Amino acid sequence: MQDYFGLRPLALGWQDGAEPFSVTVSRTGEGCVLAMVLGEIDAITAPRLEHELARWPEGDTTAVVVDLSRVSFCSVGGLRLLGDLLERTNRVGIPLELVVDTHPVRRALACAGLEQKFSAHETRAAALASIGVDRVR
Repeated sequence: MQDYFGLRPLALGWQDGAEPFSVTVSRTGEGCVLAMVLGEIDAITAPRLEHELARWPEGDTTAVVVDLSRVSFCSVGGLRLLGDLLERTNRVGIPLELVVDTHPVRRALACAGLEQKFSAHETRAAALASIGVDRVR
């Protein structure tokens, strides 16, 4: 493809100076699901996060922890995904714990009036300890 205007295509979830977007999911022996999110949650990356979170909780899941400590931006769409996950975990009676130690995510939750709806922690260790899990495999 020839570039006539000095424009270059951007990879999914990338912008100049932005971190790449990724979601890594692991499980503990106790049935806790840990999703670690990196980058910006925006209109481009939210569908990928939605795909990763859509199946949780399932089967023998005892808790879900979403680590947002490396998220540099969270759109309204990202907040909607977290709200949907909270509804699913509440429906089956398991805890949802968030790791939120960045200003952009805290601000998004506060602006949307959601900070009291979620159980949020400043560290992953604190979130896991709140549900009785000391580590992930």
